[in-house]
Amino acid sequence: MGASIDLPSGPAVPSNPGAGGGGGTVGEVSGSTDLSLNAAWMAGAVVQADRWFAEVFGLYAALSASRSTPRVTVDSNTYFFNGRAGVRLVGGLSATAGFRRISVNLDATLTAPITGTPLEGKAKPAVWDPLIGVDWRQHVNRRWEIDANFQGGGFGVGTDVDLSAEGYANWRVARHLELRLGYMMVHYKLTVANVSIASFQRTLVSRQTLHGPEFAIGIPF
Repeated sequence: MGASIDLPSGPAVPSNPGAGGGGGTVGEVSGSTDLSLNAAWMAGAVVQADRWFAEVFGLYAALSASRSTPRVTVDSNTYFFNGRAGVRLVGGLSATAGFRRISVNLDATLTAPITGTPLEGKAKPAVWDPLIGVDWRQHVNRRWEIDANFQGGGFGVGTDVDLSAEGYANWRVARHLELRLGYMMVHYKLTVANVSIASFQRTLVSRQTLHGPEFAIGIPF
């Protein structure tokens, strides 16, 4: 997992405050860091027939990160709400269409290397993304089902870029008990205008890539 922050150049400030000033501007500063996943939870429901399926699920991820050079700290609470439907084309391959709502509580601080002044940006954007994709699922036998899917969207409607991929296997342990083991990746780029950074309005660009293993318990009917 990772995050990057870019803060555009600021207004003229003393480039050497200890020497009584001297013109100049704070140029664009940026920093990146690895993220620490504090928590991630997901819940959803799937309705499946012979030639079509529909599903909805929500995902919550709390992340924090820091780096010493340059000094960067990032805290974010990200909420995803997803819905999609698919129609089987041939074999186990389906075409899908859906949406994703991304809501982020983002707090990012970067210390400018010239002045040592911390620049903090806070934003709470919430956007809706249209998504299209493909899904491949196969019943290996009465107890095992495997699935792989990819979705892409955003298209500037909500985020600039919104990509996700997932692969998993479901094991029917009992009639009404199922276990899932898989792996998921979500990447998005979001541009937020008019964010207050220090005493100025700036555009903040947030990019996040979240990926990792998933384990779930299902109750099939």
